[in-house]
Amino acid sequence: MDVYFSTVVRQGPISQGGELVHIDWSTKKVHAKAILSPTDPLITEKDDANPRGNSRGGRGIVKINNTIYVATYHSLHLFDSFLRPKGKISNNLFVGLHEIFLNDNVIWLTSTAIDCIIGIDTQGNYIDCWWAREDANLKKHFSLTPLKIDKTIDNRMLWLKVLPARQPSHTHLNAVAVHQEQLYVLLNRFGAVYNTTTNRFVLEDPSIAGCHNLVFFGDKILINDTKGKRVMVYTQDGKLVRSLNLLDFPEINAIYQSASQFPQAKSSSFFRVFNLFSNFMNREHEIKSPLFLRGLSPVDQSRILVGFSPATIAEFDIEKGKLLDIFSYSQDIAVCVHGLLACS
Repeated sequence: MDVYFSTVVRQGPISQGGELVHIDWSTKKVHAKAILSPTDPLITEKDDANPRGNSRGGRGIVKINNTIYVATYHSLHLFDSFLRPKGKISNNLFVGLHEIFLNDNVIWLTSTAIDCIIGIDTQGNYIDCWWAREDANLKKHFSLTPLKIDKTIDNRMLWLKVLPARQPSHTHLNAVAVHQEQLYVLLNRFGAVYNTTTNRFVLEDPSIAGCHNLVFFGDKILINDTKGKRVMVYTQDGKLVRSLNLLDFPEINAIYQSASQFPQAKSSSFFRVFNLFSNFMNREHEIKSPLFLRGLSPVDQSRILVGFSPATIAEFDIEKGKLLDIFSYSQDIAVCVHGLLACS
């Protein structure tokens, strides 16, 4: 089985802020890797002073035939199976891309910084978009106000210094999926899954606020409860079936305990000042966080891959609740898995 994953290096130089990595899962051999950084337009530390992920590294991944599409902050980068560059796709509304999803040759991307999803074809041509803060049901339910944005101009560099925690209506829409021809989104801030086709809530679980990833898995829905360090399993009508607490597994708990010994965000006086400001603003996460769950990919009808920091991927039998295998790419707590894709 081939596994592709992207990383983000918190506090790292933006030009070296993450990678796309290809490994053989059976041998754990790294076949290839490529640096991922936001260029054209170029983003530097002068543009993005946020020491967390923000514009660093890679995000969601899909594979179409022999081409790998991986998201960065404002672009899709295309690679062949050896991770040699094949091109790039961007759009004036690609702002803070997170997870992406492929359905019938349409790539759906979450433009998280501006709370929207955008559909394009495999050549990058615009197909459709949907805006969370303009949906009547969401506006009423969460008391949201529409984002003040000019959708006709190039927005890619305009939101780098906007702190989501200071936007009371920000939903942090960070995952999208298509299931049975209906489109679903994950609203990270509220722990909610919303069907944009039928305009109804599938689930709302405030206990998983700050969550990542949305996977339809057989007749279930899987979500990474990032702060709770659990993989949540729901029915498709939103009832919690079970949760898989990663700290219950000794091998993963040992990684967590070791990573927890590292000092949090201590690299420079600037970052220490930013950290104090972040705490004052009630930012959702510390700059570096051990066992930060992000990255979720089905393998077959019972097995899944789960990513967490420091950059590690674990294979589980979700039905039996068993840890089957584990691969650690880095011991550095700053290096986090973001996108994750298993290919048979």
